[in-house]
Formats: sequence, C-alpha cells, structure tokens
Amino acid sequence: MGCKQSKAAGAAPQAQPNHPGVAISGKASNGAPAGPGSENAATRSTSTAVSASAATTKITNAHVGKGATSSKTPPLAKRNSSLTSKKSQRSDASTPQPPPQQPKRPSTPQLPHEASLYHYLLGGLTVDDAPTEQVVRARTAPFWNEARRLCQSDPSLAAYVDSHTRGTPLHVACSLGSSQIDDVSVADAAVACVHAILEACPEAASKRDGHNHVPLEGIFAGIFTAAKRRRARETKRTADDEDVTEDDDDVDISAPFRFRNPTAHLLLTRDPDSLLLRGKSLYKLVESLPDDTHPPLGPTALFLQILVDLGGATAAGAAAKGAATPSLSGINFDDFAASPEEDDVLALLYRRFVRQFDRSERFFAGDNSREEVVRHRERWKHAAVNTFHVIEWLLRRPRGTSGNIGNDGSKSGDGDNDDNDLLVHNAVRVGACPPDLLRYIVETNLESVAEKDSKGNLPLHYAAGASDADALIVNSGNAPPESYSKFLIDELLYAYPDGAGVPNADGVLPIVLAIESGKKWIGGGVRSLYEAYPAGLEDARLSDDHPIVSAMSFQSDGGDSVVTEMLGGQDDEEGTVHTAMDGGGGRRRKRTHRKKINKDESHDAIMFVQKPDSSVRDVVSTMWANEEDAGVQMLGCASLGRMATEAGSSDKDIASVALLGVTAVVNAMKNHPNEPAVQERACAALAVLAPADGVREVSFAASGAISSVVSAMQAHVSDATVQIEACRALRGIAAKGGAERATMVASVSGFTALINAMGAHPDDGDVQRETCLAMEVLTSFPDAYLPNIAGQAEPFLQAAAENFPDDCLKPAMAVREKLL
Repeated sequence: MGCKQSKAAGAAPQAQPNHPGVAISGKASNGAPAGPGSENAATRSTSTAVSASAATTKITNAHVGKGATSSKTPPLAKRNSSLTSKKSQRSDASTPQPPPQQPKRPSTPQLPHEASLYHYLLGGLTVDDAPTEQVVRARTAPFWNEARRLCQSDPSLAAYVDSHTRGTPLHVACSLGSSQIDDVSVADAAVACVHAILEACPEAASKRDGHNHVPLEGIFAGIFTAAKRRRARETKRTADDEDVTEDDDDVDISAPFRFRNPTAHLLLTRDPDSLLLRGKSLYKLVESLPDDTHPPLGPTALFLQILVDLGGATAAGAAAKGAATPSLSGINFDDFAASPEEDDVLALLYRRFVRQFDRSERFFAGDNSREEVVRHRERWKHAAVNTFHVIEWLLRRPRGTSGNIGNDGSKSGDGDNDDNDLLVHNAVRVGACPPDLLRYIVETNLESVAEKDSKGNLPLHYAAGASDADALIVNSGNAPPESYSKFLIDELLYAYPDGAGVPNADGVLPIVLAIESGKKWIGGGVRSLYEAYPAGLEDARLSDDHPIVSAMSFQSDGGDSVVTEMLGGQDDEEGTVHTAMDGGGGRRRKRTHRKKINKDESHDAIMFVQKPDSSVRDVVSTMWANEEDAGVQMLGCASLGRMATEAGSSDKDIASVALLGVTAVVNAMKNHPNEPAVQERACAALAVLAPADGVREVSFAASGAISSVVSAMQAHVSDATVQIEACRALRGIAAKGGAERATMVASVSGFTALINAMGAHPDDGDVQRETCLAMEVLTSFPDAYLPNIAGQAEPFLQAAAENFPDDCLKPAMAVREKLL
C-alpha cells in the first residue's frame, strides 16, 4: 500500500505560507491570534535545516506591522496640516474617504510544498511567548492539531524524505513527542498526529533515516534524554547534600508514556520487524527506563509489554552472532550500558527489582505507620511488581521461534510459542537466566517445577537437553560456562528430586537428554541426575568407550575430596557438605557430595576460578554451580577482588566486576558462614567492589552485602583477619553510600560488632586502626540514624588512642567528638 497522494498531485502548488516557525492559518501555536509579536517569536527556530528560511522570515517580519514610512515634517507645516485636516473633517464629514494604502509586503522565498509538514514539525522546539511563560511549541496541543490538519489536507506530505538527513515527518514526530511532551492532553493530540501520518503513508513506519534509524528509535531517544535529565538531577541533589533516596514526586512519567505507548503500538502494528529488540539495544533501553511507582501495570511495564507482544523483544539473544540493532547515532551509549560480557538485561532487571523491594521496606525515624511512610512503601512495592512483570515478559520465547530451543527432542515447528506463561520453563529455556534470578523464580514457583508443558516437558528436560549450540544461539554467541548447566540441574532437582525419573512425551529421561547433548559427568550435571535416579542411566545404552563411562570408572577409592583437603576435613562419613544461611534471610540446604568422584574433574572448578584469563561471568557461574565447595568460593572471591583491582579506579571500571560479582560473593558468605577463609576473602572483595555501589542498580544494601559483613564479624570475632577485612568493607560501603548506608550498618548491629572487635583484640594495632577508621566514616553523616553508643565505645576509643597514637589517635578523637 503506497502513500496517499494529494488530489492536485502534479499541479503547481499555490503560495504556501507554511514555513517552520511561522503561524499558520492566522494563529500562533498557542491559539492566540497571530500578530507581529507572535510571528517574530515563532521564527526563532533551532533547526539548522531551515536556518535560511527562518532568516528570510525574520527579514520579512521586520517590515510587518510597521506601516508606511514617511519623512519628517517641519513643525509649522505640521500645524497648518492639522488645521486643514480639522476643517476638512467638518466640511466633508459625509464624503467617503479612500482606504489608506497598505505597505507592500516583500516577497519571501517559499519552501517546497512537499516539505512543509516536515519543516513544520522541525519547528516544534521553537519557544512561543505564552501569557505567563515561554512554552515550547511541541508541548502544546494546537501545534500537534495543526500538524495533523496539514497531513490530512494533503496526505502526500507524509511521504516526504529530507535529502540531507533522510528523515521523514514520522521520524521527527516520534522523537519530538517522546522528548518534549509533559501533558496528557498534548500526548493525545500528538498520537492523533502520528496516526494521521501513518494513515497517509503506512510504510513510513519502516523508513530508515541517514543513521539507519526507524521512527520507533526516535521514541527510544526521548527515553534516553529523560534518563540523562534524571541523572543530572540526582547528581545535583547529591552535590547539595540532599537525600537522593527520597521519592521524587516532581517527575510524572504518565504524560510521556501516554504518547510513547500508543505510538509504539501503532508503529509495531504497521511493521513488527522494523527493529531487533534484543541484546545490547534492549539493555540500553531498559536501563534508561525510570522507576515505575504507578499501580501495576504501570506505564513503563505496558511499554515493554507492547515491545514484547508486537515487536518480539526478548532476553534471548539474536539468532546469529553479531546481529544487533544498529546503534543510535548521536547518543553516547557509554553513559547508558555496559557491554553484554559484563552484564545482561535480566541481571539488570533483577537487581532493580531487589533494590525497589528493599526501598519498600525502608525504615524511617519515628512512627512508621504514618501516612507518608505507608505511601512510600506502597509506591515502591508497585515499582517492584512492575519490574518483575517486565522480567516475566522478556523471559518469553521470541515471536516466531521454534519450540525446540531446549533440544528436548520434540522438534516442534516454527512459530510454536505455546506455554509462554510458564515462568519456570521460560527461565530455563532462555539459556542464561542469572543464577540469583533463577533461584528466586524456582523458589517462588515450586509447583511449576513439577509441571509439564504442552510437549510433555518439565523444566528439567529443557535444562538437561540444552546443548552448547543452543546456548550459542540464545546468547548471541556468548555461551555460558559449562558449569551453568550443573547449576540449573541442581536447582531444579533440589526443588523436585523426582523429576530425574520423569520421561517426557517421547519417553526420554532427563539423564538421557543430558548425555545426548554432550554434557560432562560432573560439570554438566550428569552425575546429579544419576544420583537422583540411578536407574535412568540404563536407558542411555552407553558404549564402553563413552566419556561418561570413563568418568565413572575413574573414581578414587575413598580418599578425601578436594574440599576436605583444603579446609581441614569438614565432610561427614556419608560425604555430605552442610550449607546454611545466616540471619540474612537465606535458606538451609544439605547437599550430597560423594567422595567417590573423578578427582581430576573435581579440580576443574578450583582451577577454573583461578585462571588469569577467566571472565567475570565464568567465575561467577562456576561459583554458583559449586556453592557447596568452600574452596571454590574462597578462590572465586579472591579472583573477583583481583579483577576489580585490575579493572581500574573509577566506579564504572569496578562496576564491570560488581554487576555480577557482588551477589556471588554474598552467596558464598551465606553458604559458608563458619568458614573464616571464605569470610575473609569475601570481605576483602566487597571492600574493593564498594565504589560500584549505586552503579547500574548495584546495591550493597539490597544484595545483603552489609548484613553479611556484620554477620562475619559476629561469627568470627576472635579472628583478627576477618575483623580487619570486614572493617575495611564497612568503611568502603559507607564512604560511597553515605547516610543511608551508615544507617543500614547501624540497623544490623554493625556498631556493636565494631566495638566487640576492639574489645576482642586490644593489642592488635591493625584491628584497632581499622575499627577506628570505619567508625570515623560511619559517624560522619549528620543525617544517619545511629544508636547511642557513646558509653560503650568511649573506653575502647580511649585505649586505642593511647596504645596506638600514630594510627588511632586522630580517628578515635573524631569519633568521640561526634558521639559525645
């Protein structure tokens, strides 16, 4: 279907006064009658594409409204002329007078008629003088109503393509509306204008400008601009020592998304394949979205739903390596997103979800049943729910993909997207769901782990049958480490152990799917499936030279495991490793860990996390997959600390490790609370990672890092090294996070832990120095809610200052002054 043509197509156009910045139909953009003032104000266009026309218009307007010019008249002649005029009025009052001669308006070069709508929209950034303030024209309904009238009066205008930018009226309308609209009624008028343009020229939704952008990307650009403004406000508030965690009620996202949502719907309905909404381009967009505290479904959640349902947006990678949406030229994406190797959209969203939920539980001074506190908590719970809705949608399989991404053997045809509402299945099928998110989904949907989809598959069948080739496809060529398969299988078996003995619709057991997909005995999770259902191995019909058979036959004859050797014999007689969580809200597990294993393969995880060339993602995945192994956790924490040190000194440099690393370190601490070596290395890693707190949703409060550090101090009060590293971690976290983080430390008995450390190690200068330095930072924020510990701390601070004056006198005196 082509663009609609004008009724007078081919005929010479009449005079067209529709210059950008010039009032049309005798009206200024604010609806007031056009006059010299409004014309002059309207000609202040910011578009370089029409600068020559604007300049000509200004020259023309310099003569408009001034009337005919006359030379000066001598005073006597003027008086005689006045008397004569009065006599003439008395004697010739009834005589009709000829109309005064109007000054001749100089001719103005006109823009081509076909460009009038395009340039009129470009003039949307012009500022008009309203009665009380100056208003950008694009923020007024009359501006959009006039643009719609232009398009409807001559539909051919919608097909114009600028010869320089290759932009179209639709490109301008989408970008202008997304970045400028701040009123609901204006948004409705702008959507009507976009609808008129698409009705006149449906293929405009697919046209690409000189930067290879489709009009939909203009909406994204407006979202990026709003994100920059938010960061600028937060930076200013931080510089002014304001609490940036307070609700920002001055910013309402309803109006801009009142334009963005229906416009995106219109564009994707016309061309659902105009944009590849995956990978890095999707990450950039999601990162720039604001917190949506509206009741679910909020505007941003609806926006993502439109992109998923109509545009095929998905957390799964592109179909081929390197396939991605062309970058938006003119936008510095370094300010918005990390590379896919450092992070992914699901990990970002889950950190946001945890941070928002944590804010909903924030403690306030005074009565926490006050109306403003209740409202705060309600709003942030809304935000968390909206974010999780986005996670659920992005976990769905892409529109038009085949149903056999999990290599489950069912070989379903293309376009089969049944069961897209099964959250656990989707989280497994996506290929690289972040470990902490996957665990949360499994634990909050336990009944779904035992549920089969329409093809007769449990989530375990998809986890077992996923091959490396599948991982490459769903992750745009970046396959997760092999240990991720072990993590997936272990999580699902922990929730539903009997699943190992359940065949799918084709009668195939999970262990058979795992062996056929090439998974290894330990690292691939085959052994976990075998231990859950040993009889299943018979169905695999393995030959004597199969690698799995070799791995099983290469078992040691009962020697100590790697964990036992490194940590001094913690296994019981059955080879069971006990894991537990501290009071931070975790769970307790008892994982079987047989001694008769292939010891060469058991060394792989320990060696892997120590490799200098291992990526952050690989180390983190290996730590999650081997969370019962204290040796892997200890060395993994040490590697993450080293990577953060080597990454650089800026917050963004350190964030490249912290994005995925913080939660892995915290998980190690919670799984091994009684291992001082793990706690020491973990606290040291958190101290190095602390500057990344607050970068791209990294939160040392919401992740449990603060409470885990304090728990380590409490559990190992006699271990000086643990106390030293923990104090450094608390000092770094408070130095970056300010009063809010200091309050959080106090709320989990952090000050008591610091005082206990000083009391337990009175002769250790390093412990005394680090505790004094930590307390100095924690007490330096006037707005922090701190306990009254002056009486408890006074003798220890005094002793530290006297015994170690070089290191402790100054910080101890500073703390005493603030406390007293």
